[in-house]
Amino acid sequence: MHTHEDYELYYFAGGSGVYHVEGSEYPLKRGDIIIMRPAEAHYIEITDNKPYTRLYINFKPKILDKADPERKLLIPFESRSIGTFNRYGTEDLRDDDYRIFINRITAHGADRRLQTITNLLPLLYDIYKAFEFIKKSEADYSLDYRIVSYINRHISDDISVRRLCEKFFISESQLRRIFKRATASTVGDYITVKRLVKARSLILSGTSPTRAYLQCGFKDYSVFYRAYKKKYGTSPSKISIG
Repeated sequence: MHTHEDYELYYFAGGSGVYHVEGSEYPLKRGDIIIMRPAEAHYIEITDNKPYTRLYINFKPKILDKADPERKLLIPFESRSIGTFNRYGTEDLRDDDYRIFINRITAHGADRRLQTITNLLPLLYDIYKAFEFIKKSEADYSLDYRIVSYINRHISDDISVRRLCEKFFISESQLRRIFKRATASTVGDYITVKRLVKARSLILSGTSPTRAYLQCGFKDYSVFYRAYKKKYGTSPSKISIG
């Protein structure tokens, strides 16, 4: 187990292993980058006899003083819980530029410091952009889940697009976009289907259609009847009788 006083970038160039950071496990693929902030405990577990190659870069924050005085490039290191969002793969980073930056940083030459600074900054920027995208995607996914879960918990209540927008502090266009991505459906169609499924379950359990539709959030029996018949190909009363 290792900890450092500096920030660290670890680049996995080949072999087979699992990187451990503060209890999290990251199975490694060639091209992966692992980032650690100071005092973040980590170690590598080699999992077979393949040749193991890696590069690592340690740097102090003062190297960013002139180019990034607000330290935005350290956000991926600092704005997260320990042991989370440590790994960045080829699917996260822009093209293969980051490999070039790493090779230049770790290469020996007369202008080592200049070479490090001019290549470390764009590498950190790529990681920063990847971190922002991942966090946004996670937030979007979380919102998708929260909206869908809310609808399912309140399917019998008076749910409308306006109410959902007010509840989750989003615009109607945002709601439509999020919902389409999450369910491949519109808000209205999704709610109708969920209500019909619940109504059918109630009817099959012995509840009369004229009571079931009210328990599922429908306000008008004729609307419920037409929607039910369209989905199931039969009237709700036939099921309760049969």
